[in-house]
Amino acid sequence: MLHKRPALALIAGALLSATALAACPASASVDNSGQDWVQASINAQLSRKPGGVVDGDSIRYAKEDITLTYKPPTTPGTAVAQDYAGCSTNEICLYTTSDVVASGVRLSTGSLWCPWENTNNLLDLRNYGIADQVRSADSENGWWAEGIWSKLGVRGEQWKMNPHGILFNLSTTNITYLNVCINEGDLEY
Repeated sequence: MLHKRPALALIAGALLSATALAACPASASVDNSGQDWVQASINAQLSRKPGGVVDGDSIRYAKEDITLTYKPPTTPGTAVAQDYAGCSTNEICLYTTSDVVASGVRLSTGSLWCPWENTNNLLDLRNYGIADQVRSADSENGWWAEGIWSKLGVRGEQWKMNPHGILFNLSTTNITYLNVCINEGDLEY
């Protein structure tokens, strides 16, 4: 009987070790789930609108001057990308979250999207997968911006932002276009 106890202890130790080893991949998959979401989002966006250049967690469309940044959920105590907390200088940023530092998608542009200023017409958010998802916006330039329901018929301005302003908890209903102009009077499409 005495020789069975060390054998039982050895088996119990092996089972505990196997359990601990099995837990490692599970926790690693939790840590990787954010990056899995980023990669899946990037793949979906490139399928929706090819031509973007991927750099880390961002896609850049040079011709349109659009950058999409995907910020996955982070575990407490982990680092957050420095520039995600606000817009870079001379840009307008739209967020799919009600707080600009929360995880989600950010679209930023440093271009005018203003038909009355003879520029790029309106920015169509459907091309970037964030139509009906904008919940906050930030302006780090001297331009005016507004979210618009539609270019045709009853277009409807959903929100308007002053230069160097920030808006939180925006209604996402039917927002399809962004209008960015130098002059406030040119915002109405």
